[in-house]
Formats: sequence, structure tokens, C-alpha cells
Amino acid sequence: MQPADRLHALDAVRAYALLLGVVLHSSAAFLQGFPIPVWFDEPSTGAAVVYYVIHMFRMSAFFLIAGFFARVLVERRGTKAFVKDRLKRVAVPLVLFGPVVMIMISVGFVLGALPHGVDYLMQMAQAAQPAPAAEGAAQPAGGGINLAHLWFLYYLLLFYALTLAIRYVVLAVDKNGVLARAADRVLAFVMRGVWAPALIALPLVAYLYPLESWAEWLGLPAPFALTPNVMALIGYGVAFGLGWLLNRQVQLLLDLQKLWPIYLTAAIALTVFCITTIGTTPRWAGPNLAGTDRLLYTAAYVVGMWCWILGFVGAAVRFLSKPSPVTRYLADASYWVYLMHMATVLFFITLLNPLGWNWSIKVTISVAGSMAILLVTYHYLVRFTWIGAILNGRRHPRPEKSPPPDAAPAPG
Repeated sequence: MQPADRLHALDAVRAYALLLGVVLHSSAAFLQGFPIPVWFDEPSTGAAVVYYVIHMFRMSAFFLIAGFFARVLVERRGTKAFVKDRLKRVAVPLVLFGPVVMIMISVGFVLGALPHGVDYLMQMAQAAQPAPAAEGAAQPAGGGINLAHLWFLYYLLLFYALTLAIRYVVLAVDKNGVLARAADRVLAFVMRGVWAPALIALPLVAYLYPLESWAEWLGLPAPFALTPNVMALIGYGVAFGLGWLLNRQVQLLLDLQKLWPIYLTAAIALTVFCITTIGTTPRWAGPNLAGTDRLLYTAAYVVGMWCWILGFVGAAVRFLSKPSPVTRYLADASYWVYLMHMATVLFFITLLNPLGWNWSIKVTISVAGSMAILLVTYHYLVRFTWIGAILNGRRHPRPEKSPPPDAAPAPG
């Protein structure tokens, strides 16, 4: 095991993967045919490319790091303590913040529309009627519970349960550790070479290529329903499981810093190929490609996704391994930011919609404004309160106020 301070880079990856969600959902307003009508502005090719690239790797990178840290916690504290901690920090926020988030999204919508008058508010409210859900961004069937962007918490719980069950079985049948050592050897071979993204991608390529329900432009889905989505379980489960196994050989992950330029260069090239093949116009249902085109696209997309992930992690290990107060603070705040950002993003989308500004200006305002509001609310309403104790695992002590320089010493 490497020194603990080297893991600051992985904490940064997890934080920035969540924070990229603010950019993703701000740019979503400019996607042609986006299936949430109120989340709509003038379509833009530039915004579509931003959305496509971020969505390509962001959540898989998050689940990779989540799997890594999950095993850290299990090994350090034991299974019972792990379950208790995850229930507190994942299950409770899912149940507690689900209704709050939905209310705040509505509040953000109303506050964004009111400056343009009641007529504009009513017009936007009528336009906000649900549209048919797109494959890969599907709404719950049959009027079920909509997890919205909190679906990732639900899938974390599923992955925790599945991993603990597999771990229990493996420990029971492999008491001498033969299977574990074999898995370590296989993983060491996979990770110690530029071929890592291709080998990791193979199972998912084999699964997605013949899957007619796969909407190629969307990549892996954002499953909003309580009924588990098999594509999400497999796609994100591979990332979570890989992160768990990499914790057994931390040096393999740290060694990504040697190849990060190669991975990111390959990621850009493969992404350009994918966009050239399928186009920049979002396609919300599939299939859209067939035969050789679909095979090449599937391989390029999944390998490109893993090039982004491994390059992202490698660059973080190379440049963000040293402790940084700013990165540490953002890592702490990222959970709150992601939970609540939909409300602020919709506020700015609705507020800026009537203005004929370029999409890039609107997205910049949305991201900067959302981050400012969310970081201020985190600092004053969350960080030093019971909410912060749930989200961050502990309540940060409030900074003590220093007495004025000229203050006289207290008597006695």
C-alpha cells in the first residue's frame, strides 16, 4: 500500500466527476429534443459535443473510485461498520433529500421565470409537460418513483450489496486465497500496458454491440427507475468492480500517471471518430447504426470511455497527489453540490432562456452562478451542521474567531 497522501488524487477524481455534473446538466438545455421540455433552449452543436464528451466517462469514473474506496472502508472497519456507514451516508441522503430536491427544483424554476413576468411563468409551466422518455434517459414506467439525478446513490447501494454478497461467497469457498491471487495476476497483466482500456472494454463491447435497445449516442444510461437497469448494472458495475480490485494492488492505479498523456490522446481521437460516425445531433433512441459501423462505433466508444477514465485518473495522480486545501474543500462540498445543483441550474436556464445570448455564455453563467450559490449554502448551512455530518461522515468544527489584535487580555 502506498502512503495515504497519494490517495488525495483519487478523492479529487471523485469530487470533480460529481462537479462535472453541473456542466453536463447546464449544457443539456441546448440539446435538440432533450426529453425534459422545460430544460430547453436554442439547440447548439457545441453544447452537444460538451454533453457527449462529459457523459461518455463521468459516471463510470465516479463508480471506479467509489469501488476503490468501498474496499478501503470494508478492510479498515469491517463489514458491519461499512454497512452502517453506507446507510448513513448514502441511503439516508437518498431518502431524505429526494423529496427536498424535487421541491427545490420547482422553486428554482419559479424563481427563474418570475423576473420575466407571470405570463412567462405560465407559458413555461405549460411547456413543462412531460415528454415521452428517451431510451438511456428513461423515466420510470407506470408512474413509479423518479430517482432523477439521485439514481447514482441507488446504484451505489445495489453495488455495495452485490459486492458484499460476492465477497462473502469468495471468502467461504476460497479460504486459501487461490482465486484472489489469480484475479490479482490477471488484473496486473491488464493494467500494465497501453492495452488496458481495450481489455477492460471487451466485455462491455460484446454486450452492447448486439443490444438493439442501446441508444449509441447516449452511451451508458442514467436509469431513473427503481427497477434495476441491466445495462447500467453491467456498465457501471464493471467500473465499480475494477475499482474494488484495484484497491488490492494500489500501485497499478498509481502507475497510471506514467501513461496518462497516451490515454487522453487516444480518448480524444476515439471520441472524434465516434462523433464523426454518429453525428452531433442527439439521438435519444436506438439502434441508429448497423453492421460494421455499429461494431466500430461500439468498440471506439467503450475503449474511448476507458481511455478518458484512465487518463483522467492518471493525470490526477500525477498532478493532484499532494494535499490541497482547495481540493479537499471541493471534495467535501461536491456531494452537496451534486445533490442540489439541479435547482440552481434550472433557475439559470429559465432565467436566461428569453435572452438571445450564445449558449457558451449561458452555460458559463449557469455553472459559475450555481457553484457560487451551492458553495455558499454548503459553507453556512451544511459543513458545520448535522447535514454535513451525514454527507461528509463527520461534522467539521466551526473555525474559531480570533480576538481583535488590540483586545485587552481578560482579567485574571
